[in-house]
Amino acid sequence: MPYRPCPEPAATTERAGPLTGLRVVEMTGLGPAPYAAMILADLGAQVIRIDRPGGYPAPDPALDPAAAGRAAVTYRSRPHVRVDLKAEAGRALVLRLIAEADALIEGFRPGAMERLGLGPEPCLAANPALAYVRMTGWGQDGPMAGMAGHDMNFTGLSGALSLFGQDGRVPKGMPPLMGDMGGGALFAVVGCLAAVMNAWRCGEGQVVDASILDGSASLYAMVSGMAALGLHEAPPGGNMLDGGRHCYRTYICADGKAVVVAAIEPAFRKVLLDRLGLTEEPRFLSGRAEDEAYCTGKLEAIFASQPRDHWAALFDGSDGCVTPVLDLAEAPGSAQARARGLFETIDAVVQPAPAPRFGRTPGRIALGPADASRPSPDALCDWGLSEAEIDGLIGSGILADAD
Repeated sequence: MPYRPCPEPAATTERAGPLTGLRVVEMTGLGPAPYAAMILADLGAQVIRIDRPGGYPAPDPALDPAAAGRAAVTYRSRPHVRVDLKAEAGRALVLRLIAEADALIEGFRPGAMERLGLGPEPCLAANPALAYVRMTGWGQDGPMAGMAGHDMNFTGLSGALSLFGQDGRVPKGMPPLMGDMGGGALFAVVGCLAAVMNAWRCGEGQVVDASILDGSASLYAMVSGMAALGLHEAPPGGNMLDGGRHCYRTYICADGKAVVVAAIEPAFRKVLLDRLGLTEEPRFLSGRAEDEAYCTGKLEAIFASQPRDHWAALFDGSDGCVTPVLDLAEAPGSAQARARGLFETIDAVVQPAPAPRFGRTPGRIALGPADASRPSPDALCDWGLSEAEIDGLIGSGILADAD
């Protein structure tokens, strides 16, 4: 593959990370698309977020605007500008930015960008090497493409949600991790970088159709293979990797908190049994399905006899694969999280640090959520606009001034 020198970052903005030099235009949305842009920006990409006048979504009157800005974690690390896209001059401004970008990310329903006059055709005409990343729930085509939906609708149809049932029943609900963030945002990031690499090699851009339906189905590829071998055929909660084995499930402790036991391999199971005093129990070593109920009941009673932190201390430093289930308030305080700097606190809001990690070009949170939530028209200087042009756009109402 021909070498393409990494462009230098704009002189007016300090940047760091392995994606320094990558330029991305983001159309403001909710959920997976902003999270995808956050990952790229945390890793050094120069992302500019295009918002609408008044902000998106409309401010919730029940929330303090300052507090809402501080908590807008997925909008961090990049500035945003508010542009009137109903005006021809506003669309022209965005096309000018797109002409300078490597990628565009949008998360609207199919057809929405076309109605704005910013669909793939005019954008690729302005920049033939553009990676035009479309992040949706159902995808760009098919009978459901235009329907509304949320994370659980998409993961329900893909089959992914069914894998999280317990005791024969699907879950009542789930946080939008497997769908919006895993099946959606992360596949949008992969698609964006793959399309950019292809364009750098051959000079041709393309549309990337990243749907939560597709991505969440891809996430259970390993389970599909196990099912084909008869290793994942019981109802949800009864298989080896979803709680059907005594050595791979959660247990409630004396204080009502929980631990994870994940001692699948025999060597790890031996450590588990040694520390619990169960090495003389033959049914734990038999591997017979008929012994599972006994083994599970025995472990339930043992773990229920002491609080969670007792078990965490007993297995700390061992290969027994027993660890505590921490809630969101507890997770930043674990020794491993502190050692790795897993979380950062900005304006009193605890949030995950950039991931993954790079030895030579580490990422960083370049702009806190509160600052990123305020319009920054001066950020357009990094995209080739002069101060006079910016002032003119503000004066004409095409561009919102800084708050």
